[in-house]
Amino acid sequence: MLSFEEILDLSGDSGLLASRVAEFRERFGTNEMTPPVREPLWKQYLEKFNDPVIRILLLAVVISTVVSIVKGSGLLDTIGIILAILLATSIAFFNEYRSSREFDILNAHRDDIAIKVVRDGHPSYVQSREIVVGDLILLEAGDVIPADGWIRSADDLYSDESAFTGETEPVKKELQNRVLKGAFVTAGRGQMIAAAVGDSAQMGIIAASLGIDHTTQTPLEQKLESLASIISRFGYTMAVLICGTLFIRGILIGEVTGFNLITANNTLHYFMLAVVIVVAAVPEGLPMSVALSLSLAMRKMTRANCLVRRLIACETIGSATTICTDKTGTLTKNQMEVVESSCSSPVHTTSLPRTPAEWITLNAAVNGTAHLEERNDNVIVIGNSTEGALLRWLRQYSIDYQHIRSETRVKKQYLFDGNRKRMSTVVHMEGKSWLLVKGAPEILASLSVQKPDLCGVSELACRAMRTLAFAHKEIEDGDENESGLIWDGFVGIRDHLRDNIPESVATCQHAGIRVRMVTGDNAETARAIAQESGIMQGGTIMTGSEFRLLSEDERVTTVPGLDVMARAEPMDKLLLVEALQKTGAVVAVTGDGTNDAPALKHADVGLAMGIAGTEVAREASDIILLDDSFASITSAVWWGRSLYENIQRFILFQLTINFCACIIVFIAPLLGYPEPFTIIQILWINIIMDTLAAFALCSEAPHHGLMNHKPIPHDANLVTPFMWASIIVTGTFFIIAGIFQITSGFLGGNTPEEIKTVFFAAFIIAAVWNGINCRAMDGKMPRFFKGNPTFFIVMGLVVLAQVFIVQYGGTIFGTVPLSLEQWLTIIIASASVLIVGLVLRFAFRYLNTGNNRIPG
Repeated sequence: MLSFEEILDLSGDSGLLASRVAEFRERFGTNEMTPPVREPLWKQYLEKFNDPVIRILLLAVVISTVVSIVKGSGLLDTIGIILAILLATSIAFFNEYRSSREFDILNAHRDDIAIKVVRDGHPSYVQSREIVVGDLILLEAGDVIPADGWIRSADDLYSDESAFTGETEPVKKELQNRVLKGAFVTAGRGQMIAAAVGDSAQMGIIAASLGIDHTTQTPLEQKLESLASIISRFGYTMAVLICGTLFIRGILIGEVTGFNLITANNTLHYFMLAVVIVVAAVPEGLPMSVALSLSLAMRKMTRANCLVRRLIACETIGSATTICTDKTGTLTKNQMEVVESSCSSPVHTTSLPRTPAEWITLNAAVNGTAHLEERNDNVIVIGNSTEGALLRWLRQYSIDYQHIRSETRVKKQYLFDGNRKRMSTVVHMEGKSWLLVKGAPEILASLSVQKPDLCGVSELACRAMRTLAFAHKEIEDGDENESGLIWDGFVGIRDHLRDNIPESVATCQHAGIRVRMVTGDNAETARAIAQESGIMQGGTIMTGSEFRLLSEDERVTTVPGLDVMARAEPMDKLLLVEALQKTGAVVAVTGDGTNDAPALKHADVGLAMGIAGTEVAREASDIILLDDSFASITSAVWWGRSLYENIQRFILFQLTINFCACIIVFIAPLLGYPEPFTIIQILWINIIMDTLAAFALCSEAPHHGLMNHKPIPHDANLVTPFMWASIIVTGTFFIIAGIFQITSGFLGGNTPEEIKTVFFAAFIIAAVWNGINCRAMDGKMPRFFKGNPTFFIVMGLVVLAQVFIVQYGGTIFGTVPLSLEQWLTIIIASASVLIVGLVLRFAFRYLNTGNNRIPG
């Protein structure tokens, strides 16, 4: 890291020259950290063999190999099991590898943060990854420090370095103090010069030796683990029953005759079949379905301007029952413009201001930290949008704010604070010090010597405008207190609603989600915006101070009827979140400021602003809204609900196949028939269930019906009543039809081999048809083709593979070729399962007409 003197020589007083940025990047490196070292891919693959089921299969392979060598035959079964093991471990490895890649992509977004720098003497935004050694960086409360460096100037600047030092209290930073990449500015403002970037920074040195932990389980994964445990116990029980049944049958028909090779071979066969039943029953595909759904949801949500930082948010946002949203930039466009003023227009004077208009002009230009930048014929605000509106207002009247700042001596600034609702600047003019104050009109009115008439302010507020007042005083005897002010006037700032906000709010309300607005504006402005956006639904409006004065129990009883909180301070938002959670609500909350971090962290889902939000708010959040729009929250809810439903589809498919396959294998020997499936056939069915079905069913696109029911409670069962009904009815249909084919060959087959082959082919084709039934959750079928084209591609490949296996894989799979007529009979007859599904859907919709989804 370069010393302060060395770096000061490089940077100069006006920042780097843009022409030297490439030179410095080549010389000192980029501001990107090398990804953490991971275990080699071969080692990650070998870890897949630690799975208990894979170990059981490996034991079966060893025993089968020994017996096959002694007998001189039977190696094909052994080879088939080995191939199944390799396929299962490869799929698990690929799935984990892809999940790891998703996290790498997610972490890469951290380098996309916009940082305020000075280059060629002008402030501008650049991405964090574009910072180079020597860059002059502007810092203010809420910013993340993008590189290691040295403080060049500071105004009550405090940095939170707890991640490095363990100190809980922010550290005050003064001239030539060192600051570290990854720390946060908690208060004040200042300038720093980057002295070490990327891997050369302290964070880069530490991060290079760390891995990434992906082991945190979400509530959905915990539910799936519990369900998988129940299914596994069912599979183990069925395996013991099947093994025992086959052993007893073997004694009765002479397959088990004593301690000899034939008995050992037959007993091994029983054991192998039982093991494979365990493999078929144990739902290895559940984690895969979660990973596939999360991966798809994360990518789709990012395209919908929702960057997911924590996987749990993908599912939790779908369960949200209330959304507490900010107004500015979320409901509105955050393109503020001054449309009304107590003075007709701003007036600039080169001497000491004498009129209210002159004082307002000076205040608007000097008492702020924002800048304007011309970019591609557009004027971009660098910094606070409200201050940017004031600078645009001055520009509209050909007043150069930069010229006013350069000719005005600023001694000190007291930055805007959400609690104080105002900002002050001490300036020195004509031998005297003056205090310029801007902020909430009612606050400044209470601090003024003569109380102004606020009727004009109220009128603007009722027209959905943000109002901002200006005042000043001469500082005497060093008294910089914001009291005894002279009222100068006010402006009305309009920020129009974003497109489709009323529709998005209505969609949430229709989906059973209560939308509440939390804003720093006064009650009149808040009411006007809430009515315009559709948030006001007969509820109450309360100010933050009023809510704060309530007792804890009173807050809990008040929040169900609260639509809008006006003049809210950051901690009021936290109190609101806590009160709502005590009523049982699942709370999503938006935030953009440093002081919003506690509410974002405490909420079930924290949604930070990607454009206007501070880095502290982003770090505390679960999802970052890349466009800062409320409409993106609606999209996130939509995808969250879709994720949950897609996993349910896969569970419905797998449990149906598990149930009927185990029962058929158990019943057939009891009726005196040989086992209906060979070991290789059951492994093939397992591959369909765990791999291809997960891929096909978890690719379902969200449908509009997802926003027509209330949120699913956190404690709701994963398997709904409709799913249980479908599993039992459809599974019973499979069992009856399967046993009937085994015993009578009604679908075709003149020899035992043909009958078993027809049964095997029909079972697979019927499972494919039933996949269509599984797409319909709780009686609602999504768009048939457009909703999930992947499903038809995957299932089509399954059918082609099944035909190939039967026609040409007889030696391995124990099948015989079938005629075209037999295939047509199988396809048409097995399609009858669609009628079963259709009847189930009609019956369930009839029984639940007018009701929402019923929790299990």
